[in-house]
Amino acid sequence: MPPLPLAKILHVALPSLSGEARAVVDVLACKNGLLPPAGDVAAFLGLRTRHQVARTLRRASLPPLEELAAWTRLFYWVHQWEQTGASLLALARQSHLEPATCYRVVRRLMGQPWSRVRRGGIAGAVLRFRTIWSGMHQLALQPYLQAAARQEAAGGGSGARAVGAGDFRPDYAVRAVRKPPRAPADQLGRPRGVIASRLGLAGYPFDVRIAPDGAAWLTRLHAAVLQRLQLQPLSSTGVIRVGIAPTRVLISPSGDRAWVTNQFTKDVAVVDLSSRRRTGSIGMEGDPLGAALSPDARTLYVSTNLDRLSACALTDNGGRIVRSTPLPQACTELAVHPAGNRVYAPTWKAGTILELDARSLSVMHRYEVGGQPLGIAISADGLRLYSGNEHGWIDLVHLPTGKIVRRSFDTAVNEVALTPDQHVVYASMRTAGRIALVDACTLACVGTVETGGLPRHIAFDALGTVAIVANEAGWVDVVR
Repeated sequence: MPPLPLAKILHVALPSLSGEARAVVDVLACKNGLLPPAGDVAAFLGLRTRHQVARTLRRASLPPLEELAAWTRLFYWVHQWEQTGASLLALARQSHLEPATCYRVVRRLMGQPWSRVRRGGIAGAVLRFRTIWSGMHQLALQPYLQAAARQEAAGGGSGARAVGAGDFRPDYAVRAVRKPPRAPADQLGRPRGVIASRLGLAGYPFDVRIAPDGAAWLTRLHAAVLQRLQLQPLSSTGVIRVGIAPTRVLISPSGDRAWVTNQFTKDVAVVDLSSRRRTGSIGMEGDPLGAALSPDARTLYVSTNLDRLSACALTDNGGRIVRSTPLPQACTELAVHPAGNRVYAPTWKAGTILELDARSLSVMHRYEVGGQPLGIAISADGLRLYSGNEHGWIDLVHLPTGKIVRRSFDTAVNEVALTPDQHVVYASMRTAGRIALVDACTLACVGTVETGGLPRHIAFDALGTVAIVANEAGWVDVVR
């Protein structure tokens, strides 16, 4: 997702953009204005060539890609100076740019030296941009202009309770968990932990699910598509254009429908998997990140980069937001309790896992795990929650009591997934290029899958005989 302050500045400077043009701006915001190859931008948008990117910008009355990137860098520099007092020299070195070139870019765009540009602040930079590439409404500029006026006049330049181990929560002990029909427990298994096949796929493979019919569906974050994969033998069997920056994918219990969060088109795509086409969408405020589906497939929970959690009532071709609540430091991970009455959201840099009432979205409990909790998974009986932490550990939370057991590792732990037989946790260690196999009860490490690259999300088939791992380095692995 784009860094929020810089993205907000660009949205103020360009308030009327939508669709692919807005996505180009968000791509530049992600890079702080450092220009990626035009071909990479085209692939990210699901376009074929850099010429299509150029036409997209012309239709939106935007400058060429190189010029738009230069303005984005300028906004980033001015914003950083306002927030931290960092010099342009330091910012240039931080980005591995030639300082003299940066000073020349500032003078070319603003017609003034850096010493004067920084005194004008973001308001002055945005006003200059809008004067040159304008036709935009002045209304959206008012907050920045008013701030600049105040600055000039001043003569300046620049609850929920924690759960203790002794608490007992009878709501977990007595409630019967209703689950969709599944195979008998003695028929469920787990992979042996051996990579059986690999398929190269560009575009940052990120999330993956296996449908009831055995086909796998994969999001390719920088390719704007949802990819269908056949597992035996591993091969690609087609793509569906779903939106820009597709991130998480969820599949209905029947296997005929999917929902995909699209960060840069700010919606959740509704996909008919039978006809293999996008049939509708749910518009979101902000960039949708994580998503989780209620057991009855009637409600979709979505987190966004505006630090909010929304509950969406689903319809055949879309849905609508019926409720939302603030969610500090939202990330791409969410989970719903098997009973359907609780939603769990790791708050990433805030160091907590929140348990929210599924109907009201009010916070019921807060688990203080520290670090940067990311991936979460809940056991089928609803009693255990597993969380990977980017500070280098896995937490096992016993939900009826709140007791937390921890196992530390020598590297960051990202996503986690529980095998269908409920005995082993697969934990992706992105920066180490491997998957740790952890005993679900003791958290002892019982094996390792050396994937290499940057492994992310993991999915199992219904019987637990096979797993598929999305790897951001450009492939997927089938583990047997």
